[in-house]
Amino acid sequence: MKGTSIFQFKSWPKIHQPLPRTPRESQQLLNALTSSFRRQLDRAYPAVSNDRPLPNPESSAHATDLHLQNILDNPLFRIVPAKTSPPEAAVLRSIEGQRRLSEEPMVVFDELAAAGSATAATINDCLKSQLLLARSPEDMKASRAAGRIVNWYWASDGASRQSLLRTRSATISLTKFMVAEGLHSTALKWLETLMSNDLGSKNGKMTEGLARQTFSHLLVDLVDAELHTGNGFGSAIATYLRVCQMHFQSTCSHKSRKPMLLAAAAHLSRMAVEQKPIRDEVSEAVYDHFKDVVSVLSPRSLLVASVAVCHPTNPDSRPFLQFVENLSPIKFQAWNEARRDAFFEIGTEALRVLVERKRYRDISRLEQNISALLPEKPAPTATERSDTHLSEEEHLARLNWNFT
Repeated sequence: MKGTSIFQFKSWPKIHQPLPRTPRESQQLLNALTSSFRRQLDRAYPAVSNDRPLPNPESSAHATDLHLQNILDNPLFRIVPAKTSPPEAAVLRSIEGQRRLSEEPMVVFDELAAAGSATAATINDCLKSQLLLARSPEDMKASRAAGRIVNWYWASDGASRQSLLRTRSATISLTKFMVAEGLHSTALKWLETLMSNDLGSKNGKMTEGLARQTFSHLLVDLVDAELHTGNGFGSAIATYLRVCQMHFQSTCSHKSRKPMLLAAAAHLSRMAVEQKPIRDEVSEAVYDHFKDVVSVLSPRSLLVASVAVCHPTNPDSRPFLQFVENLSPIKFQAWNEARRDAFFEIGTEALRVLVERKRYRDISRLEQNISALLPEKPAPTATERSDTHLSEEEHLARLNWNFT
């Protein structure tokens, strides 16, 4: 007697259909897949009509669109490298290579990137040449130099990423293009990875000391780029404060904050002394926040005195007076020439504020303290100290400060 199964199921359908066996069938399948993919893209990214608002730049769909566009713009997809590519250094040293580098530097970069020959050194050469060709931030933006290099960066291993960010001459140029192209978020992401001592990908781990130094240099370059190719002094300080907030919220220890953040603060302070920003260039609230952050990072320092005396709406010379009072002649004499020059520049600003406000007692006190730091210069006499009719230039002459 023949047995029968108690489960009467229909036979399972074939899950894996047979592959096309002829070129015609293959082409039909490819056309069907292409049409289906295009219909999905059309539904996800409908065409923008003249009376329809632009897509939300903060949406995930917009971000995906930009990501796909960056992939398609990568030189690996657009450039067909030569079958035999000599070393990149030899290419750029040749007469023809130098000509092309000066006339079409980013085309040269694309070809090197597509051939896998781009390095931090060649990127530096291409960026410098592109800077010479750019006449304005608009020209820099149109070149898309930063965007191309950012794509190369994310496609590279950790060792190549480290090499680029550690090449200071390259980051000085690159951050200018990044600011012009609005790639601030990428710069902040790089700084964030440096705070973790890891740039990602293979070989991206860095020593703590090297990561801190690279972070400090990149932050200085970023705020300087914002000053010169971005939206000016106020935007540079706002960028700095944003990085500080990101840093304070990180797991970095308190001791690591000072060396990583102070170099950029000192650079902004020097620019404030040189440019003397006004209310229209930086708001009082933003500058006050900047001053508070510097006071926390480096209390009772010459840097704090510099930031205070260059306030766009309420310059304050008191921190400089306090700093000079606590400065010993031995320490002052041990300073290098650059630090002394900075001291005298800040002192000039402080004296200008005191003269404008007719604070003659503070002027006399400042003259005495400065004279005490200069052994070859005798202290002002009682008659000189009581003179309230001297101009700023006369007070400077009395102190024998030499300024350029």
